[in-house]
Amino acid sequence: MKKIIYLLGFFILGIIVSCEREDANIETDDTNNTVKVVGEWEVMAYNDSTFIQGPFRLTTLKNTPVGNDSITLQDSNSQFWPFQVKVSTNKMDGTFETKLSRCELWEEGIGIKIQKGIIINSDSIYFEIQFEDDEIPYANTYRLSGHRIIE
Repeated sequence: MKKIIYLLGFFILGIIVSCEREDANIETDDTNNTVKVVGEWEVMAYNDSTFIQGPFRLTTLKNTPVGNDSITLQDSNSQFWPFQVKVSTNKMDGTFETKLSRCELWEEGIGIKIQKGIIINSDSIYFEIQFEDDEIPYANTYRLSGHRIIE
């Protein structure tokens, strides 16, 4: 009977130790991982504090041919402003921006500026965007923010 109790004790101890190791590995992996920037987002658009549009879908896509330092950012359903633009990204801290990129949806290549872009905890997004084809080019700074809906 004592042997069974000892074996059972070692078995339970082994399970506890393996669970603790697994938890430790998860913590280490989280600190070494980069921010997940690719996905679909549900966002709202504001001009200053005035609500403009939303919620609508925004998509971030990986730019495989360009490399790992950029993503394509697009208004998925063209509900806010029809745009698709490449944006440089720092996946270590989740920031992204472009001083001036060209919209890939129109032949005219409308200029787009994105500033203060950040993905927080891989589940929230915020950035400021300006458009060359606004009434006064680049005069309005639109603030878009929201949360991830699909990875």
